[in-house]
Amino acid sequence: MKTIPFVGASYKDDTRPFDQQSCINYIPEMSGNQNARSPALLRGVPGLKKQVDAGDGAVRGLHDVEGTHFMVRGTTLYEVKSDWTLVSRGTVSGAGRVSMTHNTFGGGYQMTIVNGLQGYVYNTNTQVLTQITATAFPGSIICDYIDSYTVHVAPDLIRWFNSELADATQFSSTDFYEAEASPDSLISLLVDHLEVWLFGTRSIEIWQDNPTETAVFQRAQGIFIEQGCAATYSPASLDNGIFWFGNDGKVYRSAGYTPVVVSTPSIEQAMAGLDWSKAFSMVWSDRGHKVYYLSFPDGPTFGYDVSTQLWHQRKSYNQNNWRVSALSYWNGQWVAGDALDGRLYTLDWNTFAEDDMPLVAERTSPYMTDAQNRLFQSAMEFVMDTGQGALNGDNYLNLAYSDDGGRNYSNWKQRSLGAVGQYGLRVQFYRLGSFRNRLFRLQVSSPVKRDLIAVSASFQEAA
Repeated sequence: MKTIPFVGASYKDDTRPFDQQSCINYIPEMSGNQNARSPALLRGVPGLKKQVDAGDGAVRGLHDVEGTHFMVRGTTLYEVKSDWTLVSRGTVSGAGRVSMTHNTFGGGYQMTIVNGLQGYVYNTNTQVLTQITATAFPGSIICDYIDSYTVHVAPDLIRWFNSELADATQFSSTDFYEAEASPDSLISLLVDHLEVWLFGTRSIEIWQDNPTETAVFQRAQGIFIEQGCAATYSPASLDNGIFWFGNDGKVYRSAGYTPVVVSTPSIEQAMAGLDWSKAFSMVWSDRGHKVYYLSFPDGPTFGYDVSTQLWHQRKSYNQNNWRVSALSYWNGQWVAGDALDGRLYTLDWNTFAEDDMPLVAERTSPYMTDAQNRLFQSAMEFVMDTGQGALNGDNYLNLAYSDDGGRNYSNWKQRSLGAVGQYGLRVQFYRLGSFRNRLFRLQVSSPVKRDLIAVSASFQEAA
């Protein structure tokens, strides 16, 4: 047998005979060592380890205030204690996503929460949540923090504004601004490297804290980005850059002030026809991976890994997308909030399920072909870290194949991944028939380690 290309990214094209690769709940990872067993492997994603039971609604937002963790679930703001008990801290109206940020105040902190209309501030000293009632506060669709100010985009999508210095509850009618270089509507805002990025539907402006007698912030002269944003919650900072979902259906990363496309044509095809305005982003960084996740309530969840510049998908059982609605790094671990029932999880590399639901990892290979010559396949072997499963050995790899461009697949063929201690178990398949162009689909749903190191196969050309 000879090694065949199998590890790779999601790349499923509308033209089926061109490419139909998928990479679901796997992350392609390069070895970084030329003497490794293979140049790359498929790493199984961390599972969801439940820490807090389902509750009074979906998780609408998570935020770490310098070591104290908060969650908005349903209409309640909770403080999450280190033992995972919840303490109610007040009511936040609405049902959609919230934006959260914080600033120092009186020896403690103020945490701002906005829901698209209303704004709230939680004081960590008094442990009281109050609604912002300042006359000059018009409401907010998104907020962030810079230089002791909270900054907001107003619901009219025309103005953005800042709070008073070091007080997130007070506002002045003089601290309002409009994007000046283009008449398009504002859709989002993000603070990065001490600059306020204002995302419009067709353009982006950069503003800086440069006080004058009449205004705190000034537009950065000579900087104007002619690329818009499609979704309020899509911009995110990661790897010293900014990522966002563009108004043209592409995903961008900033290179300085230059927008660089990081999405592929196949990812863009998959996003076409979805409700772009509802897309939201999350970022996650662990074990050398830095991933920008873009999730659609009516479609898939796509992940772009900065370390490899490759895309994968996250998908929960019986869903088209990942059930996670928010990610937050707190207390040395990644915390995930559930979009369906409000559970809280930690992302755990040694958990191979999503609480009580299977975590199904799936890889559809590149096409195996030899210039349309008919090939007979006598054998195939998957190199995996076997012997890591349950004591009963009831852990399997499933394999199916398609010879018609992924329209139809064979019945699943199943091989054991071994019980505990069955290290080096060979995962082999035989008598796989003949084909001219073939796709292979690997699937692991058992709660067992599923990292794929290499694949070998034996082909013979027909006489």
